[in-house]
Amino acid sequence: MNMPKVVVTDRNTALMNAVANVLPESYAMNCHFHVRKNVKARCILDCRYPLGKKIGKEVKHGDVVKKIMRAWKVIVESPTQELYENALVEFQDVCSDFPIFLTNAMATLDDVKEKIVKAWTDHVLHLSCRTTNKVELAHALVKKYLSNSVGDLGTCWEKIHGMLVMQLTTIQTSFGQSCIVLEHRFKDVTLYYGLWGYVSRYALDNIALEEERCRGTLCM
Repeated sequence: MNMPKVVVTDRNTALMNAVANVLPESYAMNCHFHVRKNVKARCILDCRYPLGKKIGKEVKHGDVVKKIMRAWKVIVESPTQELYENALVEFQDVCSDFPIFLTNAMATLDDVKEKIVKAWTDHVLHLSCRTTNKVELAHALVKKYLSNSVGDLGTCWEKIHGMLVMQLTTIQTSFGQSCIVLEHRFKDVTLYYGLWGYVSRYALDNIALEEERCRGTLCM
């Protein structure tokens, strides 16, 4: 049985330990959205100027948070380790007035950089899946259809079955439409030749992005 090459989780310790034990050969990534959310929460609490002023000038707290989180995003999206180091210096400079926050942020980064920063994660085949948002959206949709948590088995089965039928119909309709036309860039290319009519244009776009990324990072 083939095990998954990549597993993406939030920073739940029990779940991360389970992945390490059950799937030791899989590359364990963390959801960069959840990490960012936690960093932002600390930023909102820790990054405040006394009386809202810096060197006598009024500074809006929201602007401070936005500036810091923009610098954090540059770190996470750095495609090479060299650019990562540059972004890290810029982040440290932006956060220099808030040493407590900077210390915590650096500790977090030391712990998860190989699991969220593109300079490392782009060296594994993850098909651009770097968050757990899709799973959480699916979970939220199921909760919406169930409407409450006290239904019996029969009622829950009927609601979930109805949801899946609607989703399947939507997928089949969009899939049929997307398979009719093949973009010129995919024609006469060996990688895509056998996929025409079987894979949606959305999937082909993702494969093309993955191919481009692999050629740049995996020396294809």
